[in-house]
Amino acid sequence: MKMPRKKGNSYKIISEKVTKATLKKCLKSSVFNILKRDSTIPPNEKIIRHNICSTEVQRNICDV
Repeated sequence: MKMPRKKGNSYKIISEKVTKATLKKCLKSSVFNILKRDSTIPPNEKIIRHNICSTEVQRNICDV
């Protein structure tokens, strides 16, 4: 969905292409929501850094 959108295709045209390719109805509002949601997800590196920084360091039983 990202590539056709970057090429300037409308949400309606993208939804028609997805519907034709999958044989399941895809609404233009669904395309909009998917692309909007995808743009708010940080890249994997940021997710990994966040998870590492948010995890509390736990003592290992062997450290005692």
